[in-house]
Amino acid sequence: MINILIRLLTLNAQNVIPEILWALLAIYVLSVLVTITSVWSTVRSGKARFLWILVVVFVPFLGILAHCVHSLTLADLTSLKQFGLFTKRSA
Repeated sequence: MINILIRLLTLNAQNVIPEILWALLAIYVLSVLVTITSVWSTVRSGKARFLWILVVVFVPFLGILAHCVHSLTLADLTSLKQFGLFTKRSA
């Protein structure tokens, strides 16, 4: 396996194995599908869903990364609010 990765990273045309390229494409497609499913299940607004899906599909890797960061930030804020942080306190 290490030998195959070294051959792929040398970027010579004869060293690129089609099976690895297909596997990388499959991983990317699955990542996009999982991200779209996440967008569909977490985002409430129709416009926001549409915009997130456009970003994920048309900005190849950065769209997935941006949604991942957004989801993690949102989840962390929600869990921190459950512990009483980031809430307005009145005197």
